[in-house]
Formats: sequence, structure tokens, C-alpha cells
Amino acid sequence: MYSQISDQAINLPEVVHAPRTDPIYNCHAYQTKVPVGAILPFIDEFTEPGDLVADPFAGSGMTGIAAAMRGRRAELSDISVLGRHIANGYLAQVDSKRFREAAAEAISVARAAIGDLYESRRENDGAIVEMIRTVWSFTYICPDCHAPLIFFTHIQERRQAESCSKCGHPFSKRAWVRGEDVPVLVVVDGVNGRQTEQLPSDVDLSSIRRALVDQRLCEFPSLPIQPDREMYNRSALAKHGLTETAKFFSPRNAIALLELWRAIGLTKDSKMQTKLRFVFTAILPRASRRYQWGPLRPLNAQNQTYYISPVYFEWNVFDLFNRKVEAAIRSDEQVFGGMPLFFQQVANSVVYTNTSADELGHLKTNSVDYIFTDPPFGSNIFYSDMSLFQEAWLGQTTDHSKEAVIHTIGSRRNAAAERYESLLRGAFREAFRVLKPGAYISVVFGNSRGSIWTLVQRAMRDSGFASVPVHAAILDKGQRSVKGLNSGSEGVVTVDLILTYQKPDDHSHSTSALSGDQYQTNELIASALNKLTDSQARNPSYVYVATVREAIQRHQTLDHLHLADVLVALRNAGYSVNPKTGLLDRPASALSL
Repeated sequence: MYSQISDQAINLPEVVHAPRTDPIYNCHAYQTKVPVGAILPFIDEFTEPGDLVADPFAGSGMTGIAAAMRGRRAELSDISVLGRHIANGYLAQVDSKRFREAAAEAISVARAAIGDLYESRRENDGAIVEMIRTVWSFTYICPDCHAPLIFFTHIQERRQAESCSKCGHPFSKRAWVRGEDVPVLVVVDGVNGRQTEQLPSDVDLSSIRRALVDQRLCEFPSLPIQPDREMYNRSALAKHGLTETAKFFSPRNAIALLELWRAIGLTKDSKMQTKLRFVFTAILPRASRRYQWGPLRPLNAQNQTYYISPVYFEWNVFDLFNRKVEAAIRSDEQVFGGMPLFFQQVANSVVYTNTSADELGHLKTNSVDYIFTDPPFGSNIFYSDMSLFQEAWLGQTTDHSKEAVIHTIGSRRNAAAERYESLLRGAFREAFRVLKPGAYISVVFGNSRGSIWTLVQRAMRDSGFASVPVHAAILDKGQRSVKGLNSGSEGVVTVDLILTYQKPDDHSHSTSALSGDQYQTNELIASALNKLTDSQARNPSYVYVATVREAIQRHQTLDHLHLADVLVALRNAGYSVNPKTGLLDRPASALSL
């Protein structure tokens, strides 16, 4: 067992609330990003001003931002090209007035270069105006009469009979062949200044046709999405002809993006150019065909998939860019406004190194005061696959062969869990080496499979840390959707755990072992429920993660504890998942666990 482990009280909450709504979080998307607000309490608890904080799975650099905001130095490491780009963009401090001017200049140059491709004819008065966004729809071809079915029209008319309007053949998205996508609505500024929807005009159709044959499409930066990519198979990209990143963009937006990128390249101030490119890559998901239309409001782009909705937006690139410039200014106000005055020059205080988490040779042994890190969640998300859209523009791609993920499709699934555990173990061993004796590491993790949790437990133990953390907090980043809430049907976990471990004061290693005793799921759940508030206990993910925490604190393995097991036990006790809210309902007559 350990010797000389600190028994000082840890002044941290059991549940950390950090909604994904703050200006920093929303400025630039990155997979499973931890909000800065969730990291700050841990920086405050475990470090002092001037201390060195490290993050070996740095991603988009949130740990570095949090450290700098508290006057700490940071050493960030990650193999992600996009992650380093985003982190550098966040920490590029520029004058807001000059930033707006530089953005306006880049837009002006790009607008002149694309000419009239965004022009539309306003219905009310015939004036030529710039389109704000165009709604596009999939079409499907009837297998009997070959008549096209415009999906947008189909759902708008709410037909009772799901069939071809011409011959009555039953409609099936899976069975019918796709036709050409068609524009169905155009949004412009009306004569009263308010946005108005109208049918595509002759001007719109003309510009769309001209964009299709524009030679600049051949110059649009694009990367192939190859069969050895996990998301290639999961998203059936070959079936839909989406085998390179360029195909996810409309021709008009592709040309506008190309000219905007070129205009940004004319900016002579290197820090300003970094900030403008940061904003550019931030708009790419919405500038693509992945921006989903919704009957009430836009549904955004799904950053974790290659999905293109049957009804989607083609949003004016310049409008998106202007909006994101303002978002970046709000982010800067929070980042640099919360930073100690003596720490305003962050160029030398936050260092981002292109190294794998298991190869931290640039850090000296016993040199780091604290580590806060968020490793990839097993087989949930493939970061390098989803970064291709941005990395096509950055001129460098992440080496996905070194990614800490568990492949579930293709030949790479063989021994995938073993490779993942080996990389995690190597990363935690390096973390153990570089941490000062007595210092702490906090690890953010979330998964719906107990076997992955046990894998993490083993990796921590084998690296020299104890199997049981000194503190375990639930991280609630807020819910995004009923789909995410409805863990019972979707099989996803919407909250994570932050597990904090301490390095011993001497050179001994942990001899603690995980208990092989079979736990009773019902008893674990009941104990976890007793530690949650009534509102927290209504969230299926809260109950599952609290149950995981209970097992970890008891030193028990979690191999056979899956989200589904917890849900079955809850249902057997009288709970049910509300299909509208995704929350647990417990009738008064429900049995006790």
C-alpha cells in the first residue's frame, strides 16, 4: 500500500456543474471538450500561482486556458493537429477593434472574389439582395414510376399515406434511390429589414448552376476519408459517395470558403492571422451540408458524425464568419479578462507539444505540480476522423494510428481493447513519473461499459497510483437533447466522472488490488441513489455514473456493470424512462431497490 498519502481534506464538490454555454466553450467545437469552468475548481484546489499544470491528452487546450486564467504555467501534449490549432487560437490575444477590422477586410476581399454567387432576387420588390441561407432537400426516386419525391415537400404536407404522390408506391428512404439535392427555400432580408423565406428565384438557380462548373472547386482543400477510418464504415460513406471532405460542402460555400481562406492569408500580423484562421475553422461544420434544418430552429451540425440530414442548410459563409468573430471576442473577454495582470502575456506560459501521452520525454521527472486530463472515451468518438474537415485546411493531419481509441469495425478491432489499455497505461506511467511526489492527477472519464471502467482502474493501478481515487466527482456539462437524456433507449452516458488520485511521497508503488468480489447491482444502485438529490436521481446517466463511483470507491471491478444493467434494475424497481423528457419517472407504488 501507499505510504505518506496526504489525508488533507479536499475542498471539492461531489457534483461539478459546468454547462456547455459559456463563451469559451461555444467559441470553437471539439469532441468531448471539458468546460473551463469545470477545471478551475481543481486548479484552485491543487495548485498555487506559478505552479506547473500538465495535460497529456490536451485536445483543444482547455486545461491550459484554465491554468493561465489562474496564473499557472501549463505544458500541454497531444497528437491532434486540430487540437493544437484550436488551443493556439484561443490564446492568441488580439485587440478586438483591430480584429473586427481585419475580419471585415478579409470578408470584403473574399466577397469581391466570389462575385454574385450569393445573390438572390427578393420576391416583394424584385431587388437583388444577398441570400442569408438556402434550405436544401434530398430527393428520392420512385422505383415504379421514377417520379422524384422532394423530401422537404413530403414532410411539409404531412401526408397520411407514406407513398409516391404519382403512383402510390410506398415510400422508403432506405429502399428508394437518391436523386439530386434541390434548393427549396431561400432566406433574405425583407423590405422591412426582417428576414423572410421565399422560393428560390431565377437568380438563385443561375448562381447555383454557375458554381457547379466553377474551376475553383478543383482548388478546394480536401482530404480522402479512407476505408481504414472507423467513421468510414460506421457512416456508410461509400454508399452515399461521401469519401472525401470536399463533398460535404455545397459548391457556392466551397468557393466562398476558399476565397475567405486566401484573404485571411494576406493578413500580415501573424497573431491576427492565427486568430482569423481559428475563427475560420470554427465555422466549417455549419458552413458544410452537415448543418441540419429543423421545422422550428436550426439543429446545428453533429460534430461526432458525418451525418447529412435529408433537409439541410447552405448558410452564407460571410454571415457565419461575422458571427463567430463576435463569439471569439466574447471568449477573449472571459479568457484574458479573468487572467492576472502579470500573466497577460501567455505565449511562454502555455506550451503545446506534439507528443503522444505515453511519450512525455520533454518533461522532467518530478517536475509537474498537477495534472488535469481528459482521455478519449474508448470506442465512443474517433477524434482524428472528425478533425479531417479542419485539417484539410491546416496542411497537416493527425496520425490516427496513434490515437487512444477502441476500434469496433474492420481488422483493427482485433485486440483493440488491449492496445487502448496499453496506451492508457503508458500515459498514466508517464504522468506518474513527471508528477512531483504528493501531487495529484484528475482524470475525466465517461463510458457506458463497465469493462472500460475496469480497464482504466487497472491502468491507474499499474502506473503506481492507487486503484481507489482520493476524490470522485460527477461532472455535469448539461444536457443537449432528449436523445442524450434518454439513456435508456440510446445507450449513451451524458455525465462523466472526475477521478482524482495522488502520487505517493516516496518511491513505493501501489500494491493494492481490485476486489474480485461479486457486487450486488441493486445494492450498489440503492447506495448511489441515496447520495443523489431528487432531481439528480431522475437522470439515468447520473444514476449509472454514481453507481460506477460507488463501485470504484469500494475497490470493486466493474467488468459486468453496463448502463443497461442499471436501467434494468431501475425498471424492475418501478422506474421508467419518460419518452418526452428522457428522465426517470418513479411512481408512488414503485418498489425499493
